[in-house]
Amino acid sequence: MEEKKWYSLHVQSGFENRVKANILKALKEEGLENKVEEIFIPAVEKVIFKVAGKEKGEIPLRGEPRIHEIEGEEGKKVVFKIEDGKVWVESCECEKKKCVPDKPIEKIGQKIKCPENKVEAKIELRDKLYPGYIFIKADLDKNVQSTIRRVPRVLGFVSAGGKPVVVPEAEIQAMRERLKKGVPRIKKLKFDIGDKVKIKEGPFIGFEGSISEIDPEREKIIVLVNIFDRQTPVELEFDQIEKIS
Repeated sequence: MEEKKWYSLHVQSGFENRVKANILKALKEEGLENKVEEIFIPAVEKVIFKVAGKEKGEIPLRGEPRIHEIEGEEGKKVVFKIEDGKVWVESCECEKKKCVPDKPIEKIGQKIKCPENKVEAKIELRDKLYPGYIFIKADLDKNVQSTIRRVPRVLGFVSAGGKPVVVPEAEIQAMRERLKKGVPRIKKLKFDIGDKVKIKEGPFIGFEGSISEIDPEREKIIVLVNIFDRQTPVELEFDQIEKIS
């Protein structure tokens, strides 16, 4: 059996987790699930709290057990417990006691609502390092590639010379560490739109392109990179690129 390696897959942004689930389903249907060791989305699972539709805070789904109290309509409180990757209502001051669902949630997209207090807790993917990209560790033979490419909202593998580019294991580990520690912020703006830059970190390391957008508040940059023989926008952090003199 071929050694499994990491590859980067371009998917429709905002559907990363759904694509992951559909890829796993498709591989199982084709009897190819053993060809894929892991599918990694470089993002953080968080519990997002809202009151009357407005965000009131967020807490990582994983980590130390947490109790989070939210004040809803008319000052009534809803207390949530987050532990072992699950979220549930510990207590609520609503009168009808109809917080739904009445069991823990643990998957992205699931939510708990207290209709009376207009309070909601929902599990979402946040802090995405590479929106629109997921990473697959696989024995990427022709059957596996064909099956993955047929999955809805899959746009294609990051390739060079017509072949999917291998992402070094060290880069995947660096992403995991980055997510654990948080992204260090760079205060000084040292790039301009139109600058030619080289990517020095991540799955596109070594690729060159030009800056098309700069978001100083989020400290993000959009670089146009030639992928699949067309200009493709890639969102990066300031410290992931260097200017080409």
